[in-house]
Amino acid sequence: MISRRRLLAGSLAVGLARVMDPAWSHGQGKPADPHSVRIDLPILADDPAAVPFEVSVDHPMDPDHFIRSLEVTLPTDPVPYKGKFHFTPGNGRPWVAFQFRSGIGGVLTVVGECTRHGRFVGTREVRVSEGGCATAPDRTVRERIGNPQIRLPRSLRPGEVVEVRTRLDHASYTGLVLKGGKFVRELPEFYVKQMLVYVENQKVSEFEMTSAVSPNPLIRFPLKVGGGGTLRVVFVNSEGQRWEVSQPLKPA
Repeated sequence: MISRRRLLAGSLAVGLARVMDPAWSHGQGKPADPHSVRIDLPILADDPAAVPFEVSVDHPMDPDHFIRSLEVTLPTDPVPYKGKFHFTPGNGRPWVAFQFRSGIGGVLTVVGECTRHGRFVGTREVRVSEGGCATAPDRTVRERIGNPQIRLPRSLRPGEVVEVRTRLDHASYTGLVLKGGKFVRELPEFYVKQMLVYVENQKVSEFEMTSAVSPNPLIRFPLKVGGGGTLRVVFVNSEGQRWEVSQPLKPA
């Protein structure tokens, strides 16, 4: 006979496994499916102004067969469009990680596009406390924008896919305020609108963002190491200001 203590322990273990294994999106195929979308989100976000998000697809990135883009939306939010991330074989993998604002939460949708098989979809639910899309702007932060940064691994080998981290000091606000239970626009949006990634003059990625991006965005993305060159990242904000940072690629 199983003791009550052992039964409770087993039930708790099963419950934790269900909570801690949310990565593969609902309604998508098994991980072996090349169009299965892996979405990593917290079940309950602590900070609605900075919800950590990562999306990837286990798919080849060959010149004639690759994932062209991943588009992220949360239809129930006041700013539903979170961004569209364009890839090339130069990325080596289709994945990206960043933080976004969410005012309400709901079912987040990722629409991918494969160059050979067309569109595919993944979804995940996220819960947040209200107000992430209606934080008041701090006027002083406009004086401190800039300082673009890149971080690469210490060692690089030709052919390997590495994680690149980029960051820009920049405010982000939607211009919305919450009044009487409704989001109302009071100010223009102000945010990092675009990030372009180049190796020499060859464009590797283009990331289109909205005012849903969190302040001081930290964006992580993959890069397939080639024979060398210079990695350049260009940021453009909603007012057309640009910042550029570069770093030499020196594979061993």
